[in-house]
Amino acid sequence: MNAHSGIAVLPRHPRAAADARHVLDRITPDGRDEVDMAALLLSEIVQNAVRHADGPAIEVALGYDRGAGVVTGAVFDTNPHMGTGARSSRDEQDTVETELESGRGLDLLDAVAGAWGVATVGDRGKWVWFQVHAEST
Repeated sequence: MNAHSGIAVLPRHPRAAADARHVLDRITPDGRDEVDMAALLLSEIVQNAVRHADGPAIEVALGYDRGAGVVTGAVFDTNPHMGTGARSSRDEQDTVETELESGRGLDLLDAVAGAWGVATVGDRGKWVWFQVHAEST
C-alpha cells in the first residue's frame, strides 16, 4: 500500500501546529523534501486557524501518497470566511495590499504548494487545503 492518512481533532490552542506535525510524522517518512515543506505549510494553516477562527477545536486531515510523492493537508475551522488579506490560490491581482500584516501564510502556500485552496462548508466553516509534490520542492 502506497497511501497513508491521518485525521485529528485538535484543541484550538497555540500548540496545535506541533500536534498536527506529529500526525504528519506518523504517516510520512523522514528526510523527504515534500514532507518537510508540507510540515511548514501545515504549521502555517493551523496557526491561521488557531489565530483567526472560532470554536474550541480544529480538524486536521493529512494524506501521503508515497508512490506519487504527494502530501495533502487540510485544516477545518468553524469560521466560513477568510480573514482580511485572504485570497484564492494563484489569483491574478493587479493590486496587492502590502501593508497587511496577515496573510503571509497564503503567500507561502502560493510559493511552495503544488496546489491549494479554500472550500467552504455552508455557514459551518471552511477547509483550507494544500498539496506538495516531490518534484515541486
